[in-house]
Amino acid sequence: MTAKLLPTHLAQAIAQEAVKHEATPLREGQVYAVLVAAGYTAKEIAELVGADWNRVDLRLTLLDLVEEGKDALNEGLLPVGLAGYVARLSEPNQRLMLVRWLRGDFKNARHAERYASAIHEDEQTVLAGL
Repeated sequence: MTAKLLPTHLAQAIAQEAVKHEATPLREGQVYAVLVAAGYTAKEIAELVGADWNRVDLRLTLLDLVEEGKDALNEGLLPVGLAGYVARLSEPNQRLMLVRWLRGDFKNARHAERYASAIHEDEQTVLAGL
């Protein structure tokens, strides 16, 4: 078990502030990242706020988006779910996906998610081979 730098009641108050004030997904992720740095896991953070672990994990993943992706997400041009798939990609492939999404190259968000997932698998295969 990792040592916690913040007591549970304080961590819970911090996490609930993001949810209570309806923070943007990126802001919520930034708050959760503070708690991760303080020794809390995504699962523990989810328990603190009464949220699903996947939601917390997604918000943390969004922090890996390139700036153009963060901008598109904040402007409402990139759906949160798709942004999570894009954030797992390398920077060049994130930029490629963003251009293709904003250009309208996909039938819908689910189609783009499947495409991003396939790229991610290819990237992982290449990395495993190195």
